[in-house]
Amino acid sequence: MKVSIGKLSAWFAIVGTICIFMFIPWLIFKSITENSAYDYLLFFSMLTGLLFAIIHYLLAFFVKCPKCSKLLTVRGFKKIKPDTHDGGLEVAFLWFTNKVYCMHCGEKIDTNGI
Repeated sequence: MKVSIGKLSAWFAIVGTICIFMFIPWLIFKSITENSAYDYLLFFSMLTGLLFAIIHYLLAFFVKCPKCSKLLTVRGFKKIKPDTHDGGLEVAFLWFTNKVYCMHCGEKIDTNGI
């Protein structure tokens, strides 16, 4: 099975987001109890999420649209096409459904080749 840079970048974005948002259940657990036995899990989860987010950010510069050669998961400051994805995390979550559209030119992207 060939792993593409786009799939790898999407996985890093998804897992990194989940790890960073593990702060919310930990905060609820901490407000209910005074147990500090799981504090290391929060630190590990946040550190892993940050590392995965950095790796996704670096890989995002190699995932480009075949038509317009602009970055698929980096929005930039220019206005995007209507009815496309708003940001890179939305593209990462839709990457495996093959419903990804370029936010710059509006073309449907075949994610198997990227």
